[in-house]
Amino acid sequence: MKVLEILLQLQELEMGPRASSPAGRREAEALRSQVPLPILGHYDRLVTRGKKAVALVRHGVCTGCQMQLPSGVYAKLLHQDDLCVCDNCARYLVLAPETPPAAGATTPPASKRASRKRPTASTKKLETVSP
Repeated sequence: MKVLEILLQLQELEMGPRASSPAGRREAEALRSQVPLPILGHYDRLVTRGKKAVALVRHGVCTGCQMQLPSGVYAKLLHQDDLCVCDNCARYLVLAPETPPAAGATTPPASKRASRKRPTASTKKLETVSP
């Protein structure tokens, strides 16, 4: 399991309804033990400020601050080479899973507009103007 996936699970657990339960706390501690200390420190700094520490990225936009990501950061996310942090809100970034369209929901075909034919010299009617 990757570090960002663990952080996302930890965030959902700590900010969810099971946060105060003993089982939830034990599970959170187990997840925390799998994360390197510098990454966990940054995560905890954001959480103590009352912010979510991990934001999903949809269509190149950080869902934490609603800002468009630079193309280089988005390319890093697509290749999953390294941990990425939003330049604006400092949250860890995770690509949102793509949801396939619902089976019953099909998009209607685009309506074709009637093409306008340009009049040619043979089809133009010569109108004479009477003086």
